[in-house]
Amino acid sequence: MLQVIGIGPGRPEWLPPAITELVKHCDVLIGGSRALKLFPDFLGFQYCLSGDLTPSLAVIKGALSEKKVVGVLVSGDPGFYSFLPMLRRNFPEERIDVYPGISSLQFAFARAGLAWQDATFVSVHGRKLSVLPGIIRRPTAVLTGGENTPQKIAQFYWERGANPLISVGNALGYPEEVWETMDAEHLAQETKLLKNAIVLLYPTVDPKTKQNTGCRIGISDQEFLRGKVPMTKAEIRVQVLAKARISLSDHVVDIGAGTGSISIEAATLTPEGVVYAIEHNPEAQELILTNQRKFGISNLRLISGVAPDVFGELPPVDVCIIGGSNGRLSEILKQVPLVEGGRIVITAVTIETVSLGLKLLSELNYQEIDTVSIQAVRWKAVQTLHMAEAMNPIFILSARKGGQV
Repeated sequence: MLQVIGIGPGRPEWLPPAITELVKHCDVLIGGSRALKLFPDFLGFQYCLSGDLTPSLAVIKGALSEKKVVGVLVSGDPGFYSFLPMLRRNFPEERIDVYPGISSLQFAFARAGLAWQDATFVSVHGRKLSVLPGIIRRPTAVLTGGENTPQKIAQFYWERGANPLISVGNALGYPEEVWETMDAEHLAQETKLLKNAIVLLYPTVDPKTKQNTGCRIGISDQEFLRGKVPMTKAEIRVQVLAKARISLSDHVVDIGAGTGSISIEAATLTPEGVVYAIEHNPEAQELILTNQRKFGISNLRLISGVAPDVFGELPPVDVCIIGGSNGRLSEILKQVPLVEGGRIVITAVTIETVSLGLKLLSELNYQEIDTVSIQAVRWKAVQTLHMAEAMNPIFILSARKGGQV
C-alpha cells in the first residue's frame, strides 16, 4: 500500500495527531531530510529524497513488491503541486491513499485574512513566468521556486506597466516567517532572500471608480494620452473588437497600433494571452508604453518597426487587427503568422483599400468575409442645444483564415 502524507509547513506543532499515528504504521518512510526529522522515533526503513526522483521511485517499487506499507512525506498538502501526480503515473495499479496537510496556500490566505474559494492558483516553480495571468481579476496565489523569486514576479508585472499589490509569505509557520505586503515596484527592489515563498497578487483597482480594472471596452477617448498621433475612436474600437472575437487566452497582433487604444482594450479581453502592438512611429511607441502603464496592462508587448518586416518577432497568433498597413496590405496578409481558423479585422478609410482588402482576402482563401461601414455622430452640447459632430466613415473588414489554397 502507498500512502501520500501531507506534513504541512514541516513543523511539529502543525502536525495533526492523526498524521503522527499514521506514520507509526508504515514499514518504509520516504521524504526530504527535513520531513524525516519530524518523526525521530520511526523504527522502519527511511529513505531520503534527492533531486533525482528515479532512485526514490525504484525504492518505492521494491518495497511495494514486498507488500510493505510505504509512506511518502510531502510538504504542504499532497493535492497542491506535489509528488502525487507522478506517483499515480508510475503506480497506476497500486492503491494510493492520500492524507491532507496544511498547504502554503491555506497559510497565505489565512495570513491575509481572505477567503480563497474564488482565487486563482499558479506555480512558477520550474515554469516560465509567462504562465502568470496578464490581468489580475481575482486574488491569485503563486508558488515560487528556483530562479523565479517573488522579486522576479514583481519585476515581471512592473516591466509590463502594471503595479499590483503583492503579499509575500516566506517560511510560513516558522520562527523566521516573513509576511509583508507592498506594490510590485517596491518588491522588485527588495533585497531579502525569499526562497520558495508564496505570493498573493491582488486585483488591480481603478482609484477613481474603485472597480477591478479587468475587461474594459469602449474606454473614453479622453482617458488615453494621444499627442498628435491618430487614434481609433471609442465607437469604432467597440465594433473592431466585436468583429475580432478575442478569447481568454488568444495571442493578438495589432498592426499600426498608434496610441495603443485597441491594443489595450484587446489585452483586457485576453488576460491569459498576449497582445503584440506593432508600431514604427517613435512618438506613437512612447504613447503606447505610457498608456500601457496608465491602464496597468501587463500582457501587451510593443514591437518597434513596420509590418511585415518584424513578423519574425511574432509567435503564431489567433487574431490579427490591421489599423495601418503603410501600403503593404498584400505582403501583410500573405505573411502574418495567423493560425488556421484565426480571425482578421481590417479598418480602412478609403474605398480603394476596401476593394484591395476584399480581393486579397478572397484570393488567400479567407472565409466568412464581412464588410461594414460605420459613421458615428456625436452630439456636442452648445449652450442649451446639441449640435451634430460627425466623424469620418470607417470600413471594417473581417474574416476567418481558411486552409491552404
